[in-house]
Amino acid sequence: MYKIQPKTVFVGKTIKYLPTCHSTNEWCASFLENETVEEGFSLYTSHQTHGKGQRGNSWEAEKDKNITMSIILKPDFLGASSQFQLNIAVSLGVFSAISKFLNGFSLEKTSFYSENLKVKWPNDIYFGNKKIGGILIENTILGSNLSTSIAGIGLNINQLTYENEKANSLREIVKANYDLQIDDIMCLIFEEIETYYLKLKTGEIEFLNQEYLKTLFRINQWHNFRKNSIDFSGKINGIDKFGRLEIETKFGSEVFDFKEVEFII
Repeated sequence: MYKIQPKTVFVGKTIKYLPTCHSTNEWCASFLENETVEEGFSLYTSHQTHGKGQRGNSWEAEKDKNITMSIILKPDFLGASSQFQLNIAVSLGVFSAISKFLNGFSLEKTSFYSENLKVKWPNDIYFGNKKIGGILIENTILGSNLSTSIAGIGLNINQLTYENEKANSLREIVKANYDLQIDDIMCLIFEEIETYYLKLKTGEIEFLNQEYLKTLFRINQWHNFRKNSIDFSGKINGIDKFGRLEIETKFGSEVFDFKEVEFII
């Protein structure tokens, strides 16, 4: 674990490993309260006992089988009203890392992997209709800008059974008969997140937005959604500047915040 050497400037250059951790995001939040932490500092654990997901959900991860980690970033160049742009950069970084891993694993299946790997709004990683990864970003704000951000990442690598039938892992996707190397995939994640984060820092907002839309799960397709326990048919057209989901319905176009709409899968 200590031999991870990503080809980065700062992301993942300093890694702390804990065999067991309640929540990597919570540990990093406590660490920030008491220590001066360099940007890119990362915490990894082999066993996260109470991982957090979006909407207050828990994150299921079998010991020694998956990636559960957090990265501390300092996007003080980003206005608080634009914080979804950080979500886009980190999501694209994780997506790109998985895409590169899968395509390197089997060149014969490159198009199959590309067609099925998507980012489900706002920041879940899906393969087909099953979730293989999730991202939880928690920000602190100073004045009108972000101060520090903790990007928690959970990625299913070698786990084969789940309580949630909508979950899947890379091992299931590639049908490998040996353990995939978590260290290698972590290096890719660090490298790709830094790439997209630096694009955000240099103001390449339009590029990031377009790349995010290209990867978006079910974009420009009619599917069923749920709002306030009522199902409706809609088509995702994009996101607005605040990161809200734009869905076309028979009544016209509507925007939805993170907890206002549910995908029916």
